[in-house]
Amino acid sequence: MIPTSAPGKAARAYVAWVLRYGRLLWAIAILVAIPATWRTVTQYAHLRGDLEELLPRASPSVVAIDELRARMPGLKFLGVVVDMADAKNANASERFLGDLAIRIRQYPPSLVRAVYTGSAEERAFLEAHAPLYVGLDDLKTIRTRIEARRDYEASKETGALLDENAPPPPLDFDDIQAKYDAQLPKGGESEHGRYLSTKLRTAVLLVEVGGFSSSGSSDDYKLFARVKSDIQSLGGPEKYAPGMRVGYAGDVAISVEELSALVQDLSVSSIIVMIAVVAVILLYYRWWRSIVALMVPLLVATVYAFGFASLPPFNITELNSNTAFLGSIIVGNGINFGIVLLARYLEERRTGKNVEEALVVAVHGSRVGTLSAALAAGVSYASLAVTQFRGFRQFGFIGGFGMMAAWGAAFLLMPPLLAALDRTPDHAPRPRDESTRWTAYLARFVSRRYKLVTFVGAALVTLAAFQLRTFSVDRDLEYDFSKLRRADTWKTGEGYWGRRMDAVLGQYLTPTVILCDDRAQADAIAATLRERVKTPELSEMVSQIRTLDDVLPLDQSAKIDQAAAIREDMTPKMRSLVAPDKRDKIDKLLGPEDLRPITAADLPHRFTTATVERDGTMGRTVLVYPRPGKALWQGKGIEDFTRVLREVGAGAGGRPARVAGSLALSADILASIRHDGPVASGTAFMGVVVVVLLLFRWHKTTVYVVGALVVGVLWLAAATMALHVKINFANFIAFPITFGIGVDYSVNVISRFVADGSRDITAAVRSTGSAVALCSLTTIIGYSSLLLAENRALFLFGVVAVLGEIACLSAALTLLPAVLEWRATARARRTQMAVSEP
Repeated sequence: MIPTSAPGKAARAYVAWVLRYGRLLWAIAILVAIPATWRTVTQYAHLRGDLEELLPRASPSVVAIDELRARMPGLKFLGVVVDMADAKNANASERFLGDLAIRIRQYPPSLVRAVYTGSAEERAFLEAHAPLYVGLDDLKTIRTRIEARRDYEASKETGALLDENAPPPPLDFDDIQAKYDAQLPKGGESEHGRYLSTKLRTAVLLVEVGGFSSSGSSDDYKLFARVKSDIQSLGGPEKYAPGMRVGYAGDVAISVEELSALVQDLSVSSIIVMIAVVAVILLYYRWWRSIVALMVPLLVATVYAFGFASLPPFNITELNSNTAFLGSIIVGNGINFGIVLLARYLEERRTGKNVEEALVVAVHGSRVGTLSAALAAGVSYASLAVTQFRGFRQFGFIGGFGMMAAWGAAFLLMPPLLAALDRTPDHAPRPRDESTRWTAYLARFVSRRYKLVTFVGAALVTLAAFQLRTFSVDRDLEYDFSKLRRADTWKTGEGYWGRRMDAVLGQYLTPTVILCDDRAQADAIAATLRERVKTPELSEMVSQIRTLDDVLPLDQSAKIDQAAAIREDMTPKMRSLVAPDKRDKIDKLLGPEDLRPITAADLPHRFTTATVERDGTMGRTVLVYPRPGKALWQGKGIEDFTRVLREVGAGAGGRPARVAGSLALSADILASIRHDGPVASGTAFMGVVVVVLLLFRWHKTTVYVVGALVVGVLWLAAATMALHVKINFANFIAFPITFGIGVDYSVNVISRFVADGSRDITAAVRSTGSAVALCSLTTIIGYSSLLLAENRALFLFGVVAVLGEIACLSAALTLLPAVLEWRATARARRTQMAVSEP
C-alpha cells in the first residue's frame, strides 16, 4: 500500500546516503554516459527507413529480400524525370538527358550498373531476331496459312477447285503480329526510341543501381547526390529549354525522400521538444534551476536507454522509422517522475523546510507512486517487445529501458543535484500562492458539480462504447499505403514524379521477383501465373510476367527452320497477294536470312536484369511486373497479389518459391499488425493491472485507478474512429503505451489521496493535479513532435498519442475525482443519518 505515515528511517538514511556520495554517483553516471552517448549517436547514424526494417528477420518477405540480394547483382532504379513544360521541348529534354547519361555512365560500377535513355537497343535486338521471339506454334500457323493460300491459288489456276465460290484463305497475320508487338519494350514515342511522351510532356532517364550492399541507404544517398550535382553543373533543365523541370522517381528516390524527411523531422522536432519542455518547466516552477535539476539526469537516462538496448542480447544497433523519434518520446514521458519528485520537494521547501528534510519528504512521498507509474509505463513498452514486429520490438525495448532509467536517474541523481543547486537561501525557490493554480479552480468546480461531471463522463463513456461496437478490422485498419508516405510526395515528391514515369514506361519499373530453385520450377510457376492472371485477383495488378524463356527463347533452331521455310513459301506471287501495308510487317516477323541462334552473352543488358544471377546461373526467377494504378497501394489487392504468388510458388513442386518485393513486404506488415496488435494490447493492459494490484493490493482504489484508465482508453479509441484516424504500423503503438503512461495520472492522484488519509480528493487534485498536468503536458510535447513529421504514418502516431494523453488526463482529473467526491458525500450522509437516528 502507499505510505500514509511520516518519513521513516529508511527514507532519511537513503537521502543522507545519496547526498554524501552525490559527487561519486555523478562521476560514475557521466563516465557511463560517455560510451552510451556514442552508442546512441551510432544508432541514429544508422537510421533505416526501409519497410523491411519493421518486420522480423524470419518474415517470408524479408527472407526473400535477403536471398534476392545474395543472388542478384541489383534490382533498384533511379528515374530522372523531366517535365518538358511544352511538347515543343521534346528535343531539348532528349539533349539534357543525353548529356546527363554521358556523365552518369562514368560513375563507378559500385554505384551504377547501367543507364537507359530509351528502349532503342532492346527493340532493335528483338526486330533483328523476331522469329526467335515468336512461338514455334505461331510460326507453324503462319506457314500453314501461307501454304493453304498457295494451294488455293494453285488449284484455282488449274481449275481443280471443288467450290469456285469459296473465298480464298486469308493471308492475315495481325493476331500473331499483336503477340509480337506486346513483347516489344514499352515506353516512349520518340523516333530515337527514347523514354519520352509529348502527350504527357514527360521524358525519363533510368539508372540501374550497381548492386545491393550492406550500406543500403548510404549508397542511395551517394548516387542521388552525385546525380543532382551533375544536373546542377549542366545548368539544370532550364538551360536547355525555359520552363523545363526535373524530378526523381524509383526505389532510390523513395529511399532518399523518406529517410531525408525522417532526418529533417528529427532535427526540427528534437529542438522544438527541448525548447518547449524547458519553457513549460520554467513557467510551472518559476525557478530556473529546476531546468537543470530535471533535464540533466533525464538526458543521462535517455542515452542509457539507447546504449543498453545496443548491447547483447538486444543488439539494437540501427533505428527504424518507428523508433527514430524515441529520443523525444523518452524525454517527454521520462520527465514525469522527476516532475512529481521536484513538485513535492518545492512544495516542502516553500513551507520552510530545509533542503535535506524537503528531500526526505519528497522521496518518501513520491517514490511508490512514481515507481508504479514507471513500472506501468515500462510494462506497456515491454508489451511491444513480446511481438515479432521489429517496428514494435525496438520501440518496446528502448522505451522500457528509458522509463526505468528515467525513474532511477530521478531518485539517484536528482537529490544531490538539487542540494547543490539549492545550497544557499538566495538559490531557494520563492513561496507561491497555491490557491491561484488552475487546478485549485478545477478542484473546486469538480467538488461543487460532481454529479454533473459524473453524468457527463458517463454519457461520454456510453457514446464511446456505442461508437466502438462498430469497430471493424477491415474498415479501421489502414490498408491504403499511399496515405502513409511523406505528406508532399503526391504533389511534388517521388509519388508525383513516379506516376509520370510509370505512365511513360507503361508498367511499374521494379518487378516482384519469385525466386525458384531450378528452371523447371520457374517455368511451371510462370505457366500457372499466366493462367491465374486472368482472374480478378491478379488482372488489375499484373502487367507482365517474364522468365528467361521470354528473353532467351526455346526451340531456336526449329524456329529458324520454320522462318526459312516460310520465306521460301513467300514467292513473288504470294507476296503480291499480301496487302502492301502488311508486307513490311511480315518481313520483320521473319527476320534476316542469316539468322543464327542467340546465347545469353548476345542479350542486351536490360534483358538479363534479375534473370542472370551473380554466379552466372540463369532461369531460376519469375519476374512479375505490377500494373501502375491505385491497386498497388491498396492493402486487400496487395495481400491477394502476394497470397496468389505464394500459393503458386508453393504448388510447383520442391521447396516453395520465395516472393521478394515491396508488395510482399507491405502484405506481411498488415499481417503482423493484425497478429501482434491484440497481443501487445492485451499484454500491456494485463501488465498495468498487475502493477496497480501490486501497488494498492486488492483494494477499492484499484478499481478506481483501472476504471479511470479504461475510460481514458475508451475515449481515445472512440475519438480516433470519430476523426477517421485508422490504425497503421506506426500509430498502433500509441494504444498499448497509453495503458502504461495514461495510468500514471490516476495513480498519482489516488496516491496523494491515500497518502493524505483518503479524506479529501479535491485537495489531492489541487496539490498533485498541476504536477500531473505538467507530466501530461511534457508527454504531449514529446508526442507532438510527431505532428511535425512529413511522414504521414508518424504524424498519425502523434495524433493518436496526443488524443490518448488528453483522454487519460481528463479522466484522472475530472471523472475520477467526481466519482470519489460523490462516494465521499454519500458516505458522509449515511454516517450523519446513522448518528442522528435514536
